[in-house]
Amino acid sequence: MKDLKNGVHDPTIIKHKDTYYLFSTDTQQPKTSGVPIRSSKDLIHWDFEKSALSGVPKEASEWSNAVGLWAPEIIKVENEFRMYYSASSFGSTTSFIGLATAPHPLGPWEDKGEVVKTSPDLTDHNAIDANICKDRHGNQWMVYGSFFGGIYIAQIDKNTGKFSETRFGKRIAKRPKIVDTAIEGPFIIYNPETDYFYLFVSYDSLNDFYNIRVARSKSIDGPYKDFDGNDMLNQELNPEKVGTKLLGGYQFNDEPTIYAPGHNSILVDGDNHFLIHHARRKKYSDQFFLQIRSLFWLENGWPVVAPYEHNGDYEILEIGLVDNKKEWEIILFKGTDIQKSKRISDIFTFIEETKAHYKVYKNNYQYFITGMTDKGYAFFGK
Repeated sequence: MKDLKNGVHDPTIIKHKDTYYLFSTDTQQPKTSGVPIRSSKDLIHWDFEKSALSGVPKEASEWSNAVGLWAPEIIKVENEFRMYYSASSFGSTTSFIGLATAPHPLGPWEDKGEVVKTSPDLTDHNAIDANICKDRHGNQWMVYGSFFGGIYIAQIDKNTGKFSETRFGKRIAKRPKIVDTAIEGPFIIYNPETDYFYLFVSYDSLNDFYNIRVARSKSIDGPYKDFDGNDMLNQELNPEKVGTKLLGGYQFNDEPTIYAPGHNSILVDGDNHFLIHHARRKKYSDQFFLQIRSLFWLENGWPVVAPYEHNGDYEILEIGLVDNKKEWEIILFKGTDIQKSKRISDIFTFIEETKAHYKVYKNNYQYFITGMTDKGYAFFGK
């Protein structure tokens, strides 16, 4: 297998039998139009397979003038695979979410046309970035939207894969104009252990300060509130204070900077949860690539992620089993800047002073920690 993580943008993964299939945006890395598909046996090494479609479907193209498809979502419903694709152009709200179906992740895929479309004449929001989520009763909902007008959710007819009753749905998150209404890439997952629905979104410019936020709700259609209880529709607070920051740009000492991690999906694989997202090696560049991180659920009911990409099995440890003579590097996601690691000599004191909830694990003879302070700041370290 080749390492084909480069060129991946807006990724999502589905597992079928013993193979993982990665779907992502058309980025011309490789040159495709119609959603590139990669496959893997281990979530580490990837092969390029094919494009799902031969290009932008006619109906989507005529509406949006798109030259490629963005931000696919793939689910399985009984014996059918369903792919939701977005067709648009940068900066436009004349956009189109369509549906294609297939008997297998590799196809053949058949276009089923419009699910929802937007334009300035129809509405003020944007029909891209679809994710299909389920409520407690197994009913399907689509959460979608980008920048303009915020994030929306609408119930899906399981038989057709399209909206059941509403034209556009209900708005559940929005950011003010002073930050260019910069919110996109929604993804919702239900955690039965906490009995909450979790809304993941990405903030800010995907070129530099892109970052992943999370909020939660007892109802799939909101209201979604962050660690401090701020509603994701709040337009009055400092917009950087709304939404619990899970991951942003960062740098460990003597390592390359990870820029603009965002537009995540989540893969549930047995007992393991993974955060799937893209990042950049340089700001304002097309050097974007796939990252897959283990996602952990803390005792306080909030998710956190691993400091490094998934590279195999790990062992969860009790903090008392960690050698406290070892020096640590900690990344604390507080503020909007690229976070630099800070060296600390006593991990026990750090945990005590921040009243942190955390997970400690060991992988390849190295210790790692990921957690959240009592102020709601996510952190990780090694």
